Parts: sequence; structure tokens; C-alpha cells
Amino acid sequence: MKLQFLGAAKEVTGSCILIETRKSRFLLDCGQRQGQGTESSPRFQFNPKEIDFVILSHAHLDHAGLLPKLVAEGFDGMIYSTVATRDVAELLLKDSAKIQKEAAESGVMPMFTEKDVVQTMDKFRVSEWNVPVDASENVTVTFLDAGHILGASISVVDISGAGRLIYTGDIGHGRSPIMNAPARLNNTDFLIIESTYGAKRHPAVNPKESLKQIILDTYANKGKVLIPVFAVGRSQEILYILKQLYEEKKLPNIPVYFDTPLGAETTSLYQHHQNYLRAEFRNSFLKGENPFHFGRLDFIRGNNRSLDVASSGEPCVVIAASGMLTGGRILNHLKTTLEDSNSSLVFVGYQAEGTPGREILGGKKRVEIEEKSYQVKLNVFYIPGLSAHADTDGLFSFVNSAELLPKKIFVVHGEPENAEALRRRIINNLRIDTFVPERGYTENFMEREVVKVVEKDVHLDFRPQFTKVGEQEVYPFAGALLKKQDGIHLISKEQYIGILTETEEELEMMLAKVTSKKELEAEAAAPAEEISEVVFKEELTKYANAGIFSRSRARELKDKLKDEGRDATIAHVNKLAGKDRLYPLDNEKQELLRKVLVAGINSFPQKARMLFNDIVER
Repeated sequence: MKLQFLGAAKEVTGSCILIETRKSRFLLDCGQRQGQGTESSPRFQFNPKEIDFVILSHAHLDHAGLLPKLVAEGFDGMIYSTVATRDVAELLLKDSAKIQKEAAESGVMPMFTEKDVVQTMDKFRVSEWNVPVDASENVTVTFLDAGHILGASISVVDISGAGRLIYTGDIGHGRSPIMNAPARLNNTDFLIIESTYGAKRHPAVNPKESLKQIILDTYANKGKVLIPVFAVGRSQEILYILKQLYEEKKLPNIPVYFDTPLGAETTSLYQHHQNYLRAEFRNSFLKGENPFHFGRLDFIRGNNRSLDVASSGEPCVVIAASGMLTGGRILNHLKTTLEDSNSSLVFVGYQAEGTPGREILGGKKRVEIEEKSYQVKLNVFYIPGLSAHADTDGLFSFVNSAELLPKKIFVVHGEPENAEALRRRIINNLRIDTFVPERGYTENFMEREVVKVVEKDVHLDFRPQFTKVGEQEVYPFAGALLKKQDGIHLISKEQYIGILTETEEELEMMLAKVTSKKELEAEAAAPAEEISEVVFKEELTKYANAGIFSRSRARELKDKLKDEGRDATIAHVNKLAGKDRLYPLDNEKQELLRKVLVAGINSFPQKARMLFNDIVER
């Protein structure tokens, strides 16, 4: 197997990964790059006619936006996705083709046409979650719920002779009122994971309360509230929150305009695909209710009506695309409100580098909209709780949820500082080979083989050179069997010697640090199931001073206590100890630490959280 990263490598947009096996060539996503400096009609770094099939994670244009161009240039294979992803992609790609057609009148060459979109939709082959599909003779794909937008999937790709690869696409944070939490990570050989917020934690704010207060304050000043969104995902969550606020009578009788040609159509898709939604949200549809519609909501279809609303002075809420201010009808409204200090601009999603949204959010005081300069005087807000992406804790928890950890991880779909932060966290805590590829980077696994021995996978970490001996092919060698979480590896003598050398040096350093704390040995009696606050603090402080209880582990448990509560945190501690991850160097000390943590968290979770925070801030 060979991987080539052609987009979303040290950047957030343009997801596209070319995979070559001994029998097929296929793509994971085929998306547009967005932001300044991107080509209006990019060239593929491969021959589309030689691609056998495409696996599509979800319908956002930075993952699916170049599929019609791929078809127009000769691709004649199948596109595998969920049913909902196909239906959402059809709407978004047709809309993109219309926008390009309008831009062509100004001399901008379109990447594809509406006819190309029609041909593209004929190539979709859809399936539900958790149903394996044979994409080729040696490749099977299974989709799992990613919790990102409607139909978004984690792709589990099984390749004969190469093992299993899992591609996250974009994964959600699990707290959406509409989408399910993402599925747990299956056991896999290789993982390709997104890192949009790889260095950031979503603040513990209530997005509903934040949005309510912004609207109330802006309405009091007789201004407008502009909320840039993409047509699918954040826009539906905003509508749902606004409906709740209106029904709870927490907002004045202010009109809400959903200003996008796709507004009504995309929102109706959620009703069509109720089985992709949270059960409690799905119940609204089953009761005959529409969870997105309310009295003051007005769907704007024509551009002339959009211009009328933009030029009016009435206080209102406007929800419009595009989410990064790169185009769409949100520009109609920006022209009339950017210089209005009484109005507000509310960002609810990620703003890619080089986009107007990123510039304004970053504090730029003058921007250009359609070749005219505007001073930014309106109030600018960002509500992180409405992002459709998991933050650094969510991404790390996803990796750590697997019973058997991957052999190698590739971190993509993130700006360099976010991707690198996630890479370091995985390496420091889980000791997994983790890499951040650049655009164009190729990883070649063709020199490795997976063979069947007694119905179990044995991984060869070198390529054997067989010699013909009579009718048999034989490769004599000196080496060792290495037992790892993903199976048994057969390694060469040189690799074995290298492991011995590295392990000896590492153990000497770490054991010296631990054994120097003699008082810990003398006082490390196992605590009872109940423990006093004083004893808990003393015991945990000793483990922290000895390097047994790390700052990163303290931060992890502090955050888990805050987000998920006492019982989930105790279960997490027990899980870590059960997998020898709490303190793998010494099982006896690990068990003592586990008992201290479980007793302390169980007896006084708030005090435990404060103590964890003290250790983090040392």
C-alpha cells in the first residue's frame, strides 16, 4: 500500500488522499482548497482515468467539491458514500456549478458544469453505516457515524495484504443537539485523523446563552445580527437554537432570515434522513413537528429579496452562506453592516487561513468585498461551542478509545500548529508513531507484507528475499518475534538489537527518577476505598513529585471530571490501569496510584479536580 497526501496536509481544506495497492488506485475524498492563493481551476496530480473508485467521507465542498471535475476529466469509477452524503452532495455541487456559471460571465473559467454534476451523481453507490461494501477485488469499506454533519462518516478501509486503514474525515465533538456522537475507533493498523482544533479546547460556554445575549444586545442598539454559515450543518443547529429561544420567549419579536437558495432544501433533508440524527431530536419529526421552523423565520430564495433585506434598516437576524465569507449572499449583508457599529457579526465555525472570515476574526480593521474597501466597525463575536469539529481532547479521546492502538497515525486537515500539537500529544501519551505529512508527501508500505500464520496476522517489518530450494521458497534469517497491541511482528536481528539498546537507556533514566524518591516506597501503603482529603492530597502529591502521575494525566482527568463527571472519570482511570497506561513501568505502583485516584475522585470530585489543576499549573 502507498499513500500520497494531495490536500488538507498542514492546511484545513482540499482533502484528497491517493491510495495505491497492488490491485487498485483510489481516492479518499476529492475536495476543493479554499482561501487566498488557491487556484480557481486546480490541476490533479494524477490521471483521473486511472482512479478505480472514490471513498467520500461527507458532502462539504472541501471534501467533495472536485468530484465533478474528476468525472469531467475521465474518471469512470464508483463513488462510495452514505445515502445522506450523496443527497447533500447533489445539492451543494449543483449550487457550486451555478455559482461558477455566474462567475464565468466575469471571465472566471468554471471548474465544472451542471451537466458534469449530473454525470457525477450517476456514479454514486450508497450504503448505510456499519455495512461492509466491496469497493474492489481487494478493498472493502465500512462507514461509521462521524457526528459531523448529516451523513458524515468515518471510513474503515480493509485492504487485502496491507491491513486496515481508518480515515476520520471530519469528526464532531459529540455535544451537538442534532448529530450523534462519533463512533469509537475500531482496531486498525493505520489511522488518518483530522486536526482542525488539534491545539485548542472548546471553552465550556453555553452557545444558546451566548447567542441569546448577542441578539438582545444588538437589538437594543437597533442593529442587525449576521451569522455566516454553510448551508448544511451549523445552519440547522442555529435554527434549532433560535426556535427554542423564541418558544421560550427569551427573544423579542425580531425577524430571522435564512438567506440562501439552498436553505429550505437542505433543511428538509434532515427530515428525509431522520435515522442519521439523535433519537431525541428525531422524535420531533415523528410527532409531526418541524424542529427548525418557527413563526418569525423567513426563507429567502431570490437575490433581489436578499438585497432588499440587506438595504433595509430593520433590526433582524440574518443567517447566510458562505461560512468563511468567501462568497454567497452573506456578502450582500456585509456591504451594508460592516461599517455599522450597532450591528454584530457572529462566527460559529472554523475560519480557514487566507479567508475574509479569518481576517475579520483576527482583528483586521479594513477588508475588501468585491473590490471595494470597507472599514470593520461592527461588533465581531465567535461562539466556539457551535463548531462541528472535535477539539484536542475529543480527538485524543477518539484515538485512545481503541482497544488496540494503531501502528501509525497520520495527522491531516489542520494548520501546522494544530496538527503538530495533536501529533505531540499522541506520541507523549500513547507512544504511537505519528506523522504530519506535507502536501505531496508519499508513504510507501509496499515493502511490508501481512501474512497469515495459524489464522492470525503476523506483520513483517522487513521485506524477505526468498530463495528457491527445490519446490519450496525459503528465507533464512535471525530475528525475533515482537508482541504488540495490533498483533505479532517479526523483526530482524538489527531491529531487535536497536530495541534492546533504546529500552535499556530509557528504563535506566526513568527508574532512577522513581527510585530516588525513597519516602514514596516507605509510605505507599494501599489506601482504603474511602480516603480523607488530607491523605488523598499527600499521596497524589508524592506520586506527582516522583514523576509517576504526570501533568498531562492530571490535565486529562481534570477535563474529564469537568465534562463527563465522577463516574465517567473513575471508569476512565480503571480503563487506563487495565491497559497498563496509568503507569506502565511498574504494575504495583500503578495499582496503588489507581486506588488513590478512584478513592479520591469518588469521595470528593470537586476537590480532586482542584488538586489536578494545581498539579497542571506547577
